[in-house]
Amino acid sequence: MDIMGLEFQGLANLSNALLLMLLGMVGIFVVMAVLLVVIVLLNKATDKKDKNNSGDEKTQQ
Repeated sequence: MDIMGLEFQGLANLSNALLLMLLGMVGIFVVMAVLLVVIVLLNKATDKKDKNNSGDEKTQQ
């Protein structure tokens, strides 16, 4: 099928589009996982712990 010089390639274009979409989605999830790991590590690195108290606030009263 030829319309104004454009040729319809059918399923070849669809498979290429699906592959490109899959790669984009995988890339998004990889970036989100990396951000999650960085946030967790930064929270652990900057966690302020009270050396005198084990976290139980009722013992201070």
